[in-house]
Amino acid sequence: MTKGYIITNWTEDQGLEVQLSYPEDLVVDLDDMMRIFYAHITGAGEAGNVVVRLEKAHSNVSSYFTGMESENQFMINFIMELGEDPEIFGEAVLSEINQNILFYLKSINQNAANRLDITNELTDYIKNSLTYLERLKNLTKEQVMAQIYNSEKGRMILEILQEKPYTKKELHNLLEEKMKKFIPNIDILLSHFVKTDLVRQDWIEGDSDISLFLLSDFILIRSPVNKLLEDAKKGLPNPYIAKKYLELATSYFSYYKPTEADNLKIASHMINPDIFDYIILFRERAYPINKVPRGPGQTFDQIRSFLSTLEADHIIKIIKDESDVEWIFLLTDITAHKFYPEYLIEKVRKAVSEDILKKESAIKQLELLEQIYKK
Repeated sequence: MTKGYIITNWTEDQGLEVQLSYPEDLVVDLDDMMRIFYAHITGAGEAGNVVVRLEKAHSNVSSYFTGMESENQFMINFIMELGEDPEIFGEAVLSEINQNILFYLKSINQNAANRLDITNELTDYIKNSLTYLERLKNLTKEQVMAQIYNSEKGRMILEILQEKPYTKKELHNLLEEKMKKFIPNIDILLSHFVKTDLVRQDWIEGDSDISLFLLSDFILIRSPVNKLLEDAKKGLPNPYIAKKYLELATSYFSYYKPTEADNLKIASHMINPDIFDYIILFRERAYPINKVPRGPGQTFDQIRSFLSTLEADHIIKIIKDESDVEWIFLLTDITAHKFYPEYLIEKVRKAVSEDILKKESAIKQLELLEQIYKK
């Protein structure tokens, strides 16, 4: 399980100081913290992320630094177990958490009178974020596909394997070339593809490295909510709002076209376990807003806040009935849809004819595709 967060601040007068630790008993000695700091400032000392292995603390650390040129040189350190890697959670997720932590840190500096209250809010935010990160380890296969799409590296790996099979080393080198940055651990990235049965790892006789073969492709897509549409056609939950819902759903899908920007919105909601649990719930029926089930400790204001976000992203629609009661309808279902990569057959044949793919690798890829097709 993840260990927690340690936030430090660097000043010329005091050097590196710990501003906040959560949990409070989480301690990393100063030598290790300085190792992380030096990893950041080697070179230009710009804002960015590093991953550092701390042997004494038996930890891996994903650290974000605001940069030497920033007004406050904060270092946000996500402390993990040695066997954990930030790719388990996704770069986009950790980046969002870092930005939210920075918002609190800046608020503390700008509101000295409310320092204690804001610090308590930050502590609560980190506590909730750690719970959220733990849940990301137990995503469904559908959610893991959304996690792949939500990662720039994940999308790039898929794009590469859509052309032909590669050895792991070839893929790693090509990924670094395309991303223009060092990628220390490709195994965690690939584990998402293997877990979802998108990719098979196998050996080709005579090769010294394992090869990667795409078995299935996928898309993220919005689709009509069949159960709610059937109910609405029967006048449920009541004829007035049923008619409104049918009009809204018909209008939305008459103009809907998938885009990468929209798919990234879909992905971010799918990989959030709390939000996706509600989407699954809303697939079955509409709810008056005051009857929406709440999680432990969840307030009505918190429910309304995330519902507003989902409505802004056209996932739900809040419709008032004749009595001014607000009802929650799932406007668009969001899913990851796997499909057979038929396009790959011709690409593999072409790669062999152009002598950029070994015949043995091509045969293996085509055999695997045939097996998948017959299932």
